[in-house]
Amino acid sequence: MVSSLRVLPDKLAGMGHDCSVLAEIEQPGKTDAGVWWSNEYNGDRVDVLVFNRGVGHGAPEIDARRRVLWTHDLPHNGFIPDPKIMGAVAATVFMSRYAERVWRTFYRTIGRSFTIPNGVDRERFYPRRKDLDYLIYASAPNRGLKRLPLIFEAARHQTRPDMYMRAYSNLAVMHPNEVEGDDGRDGFELHYQAIRESEVELHDPLPQSEFAGEIGRAGLMVLPTGYPEICSNVILQSLACGTPVITTGRLGSAGEWLVHGKNAMLTQFQVADYMVYQMEMVRNAVAVLNDENKHRRMIENAAKTKLLTWDEVAHKWERMLHKIL
Repeated sequence: MVSSLRVLPDKLAGMGHDCSVLAEIEQPGKTDAGVWWSNEYNGDRVDVLVFNRGVGHGAPEIDARRRVLWTHDLPHNGFIPDPKIMGAVAATVFMSRYAERVWRTFYRTIGRSFTIPNGVDRERFYPRRKDLDYLIYASAPNRGLKRLPLIFEAARHQTRPDMYMRAYSNLAVMHPNEVEGDDGRDGFELHYQAIRESEVELHDPLPQSEFAGEIGRAGLMVLPTGYPEICSNVILQSLACGTPVITTGRLGSAGEWLVHGKNAMLTQFQVADYMVYQMEMVRNAVAVLNDENKHRRMIENAAKTKLLTWDEVAHKWERMLHKIL
């Protein structure tokens, strides 16, 4: 899985900045780009301290000229125990307009902000020769994994029997520190079991170099999710590969990149309208799969979607840093 927390520091280091990452890590060390990863603060003064996700208690032990809040998720309990701490933040970085609306609703003290979405590795994620019968899902199991069997079965029944689907999802592989239970299960066994008993092929997540090939040749990305993503990497990667997306409309930030009928098919209903929602997912998939001309146009449109590369993201960060220092 790609992580901006890993990619961005390396990109900034490559531009001449001295970057270090303080995180819970078992094996501290230095990346090829020269970024130090450590689990202990060494006491040095820094120009900018970037908080990942939340500011906590403000890390008063770290001596920094400026503090930046980088909102990697939606706000939830524990991110900011004392909202007054927000007054010490020189800038907040949001990954989408949706994220900014949500955060500003909860924290009215947020001041200066910048919107910088994630980027895409264009050297890996690019259009390949398509298999129009290949449907793909790639996300955590709580992003709609258990809904795939019915959607796939119904869509295949209304299109062609040679169609197949692969789901790349395993929370224990994606987030090994979050595995629950002594038996190693990650709390989503029912989601996996539903897939194992269906015609959908279940696979563990792949390294980015291999996954790019899979998503690149897939005809459609199917994401029956009810989770409001602030900036979905898999959606950006799908578009970069010219793979149209079938997913939930009016949810999270998806609409900032996806346009119904152009590079995606978006539902009007939400997951709470359970059967109606799944029926709409099926109809949207079938509308594309049964019209090859439409499918080809959507593939072309997906590949033309305006997306940032990681280098462009790093340059936006650099400009932001110059403005606050």
